[in-house]
Amino acid sequence: MKKIYIFSILFFLSISFSKAQTSLSTAVDFTVTDTDGNTHNLFNILNSGKYVCIDFFFTTCGPCQTTCPFFKETFTNYGCNTQDVFFISIDNGDTDAEVDAYETMYLGGSAGFPAVSGNEGGGNGVVTAYGVSAFPTYILIAPSKTIVEQDMWPISSAANFDTFFAANSLSQKACLSGITEETLANSISVFPNPAIDRLVIETSNNEKVNTVKVFDVLGKLLVDNKVEGTERLELNVTDLEKGIYYMEITTGSGKAVKKFNKQ
Repeated sequence: MKKIYIFSILFFLSISFSKAQTSLSTAVDFTVTDTDGNTHNLFNILNSGKYVCIDFFFTTCGPCQTTCPFFKETFTNYGCNTQDVFFISIDNGDTDAEVDAYETMYLGGSAGFPAVSGNEGGGNGVVTAYGVSAFPTYILIAPSKTIVEQDMWPISSAANFDTFFAANSLSQKACLSGITEETLANSISVFPNPAIDRLVIETSNNEKVNTVKVFDVLGKLLVDNKVEGTERLELNVTDLEKGIYYMEITTGSGKAVKKFNKQ
């Protein structure tokens, strides 16, 4: 059963199950800043052709703690924000540090998708704009800006999300270029991180870099470099905008993906 955040008396609890947790049918635009310092604009994401799935939560909410691993699993099942659906969590009433601690405790570390705190990231305003008063509330917004799922509930496994997604002709897809893979992570170092104008890639254990690709958080390929097997490579990142990026590094043994922050 969901926890009603503002009122806990039975009257309001019964209302929460008789109507959607957001009464909106059309999305309201917002711009928020996640706990890594990256900004995200809803309409920009929708205009790129992606659906947006939002997890409204707060860190001490028991049902949020129970179901957030299923949201993370669904994020992976549907392409790690590189395919048809963009996942984002919007907190109510907490700080960046509290949201990071929540992810560490209940998701085993960074979720992979953007997490926005209520107090510092702008989440409180989004919760108010969408009229959310029960947590967690999971909604799905189509590229047309129509809220096609106002309250995906109940959630007892990732399979429950599949049902709602399938109703909107969305199917599971692999993460682009293995963004969740860390095959050679222990043999490759990337520094400095955050980077300002250059990024150094160094390998150990006789690994040699053959290709380097850089993707933004939406999965767009920005850099595609081929090299002739080197153990040290300097990459110019001056032209990249500030934000989070994924670097796919291919060696003779396989691929490793490194996450870095451009300042």
